[in-house]
Amino acid sequence: MHAPDANDKRFSPRVPYAMQVLVLRDGDAWVADVLDLSEGGCGVFKPVDCDLQEGNVADLYFFAAAGRATKVSARIARVTERHVGFEYHEWQSVPPLQG
Repeated sequence: MHAPDANDKRFSPRVPYAMQVLVLRDGDAWVADVLDLSEGGCGVFKPVDCDLQEGNVADLYFFAAAGRATKVSARIARVTERHVGFEYHEWQSVPPLQG
């Protein structure tokens, strides 16, 4: 769990979680390792050659093993040298599950 930050606008706490996600934006796709999850968003380790920008909209396909992935639409809320933070358009379970 991360330490509280006065600039942090999250509505629910994030928890560390080990899984992968496919990030799809405008026909470009990247596979990333998930850093943490919450009901309102997630953080991932920034993929190599990733050109995502704050404000972009992307579809996230979460998967922990071979089989069906769970699609979640999100807005890119933060991009740093090492991480990308996403804000879901709708609240999700932790981890996001096919409904």
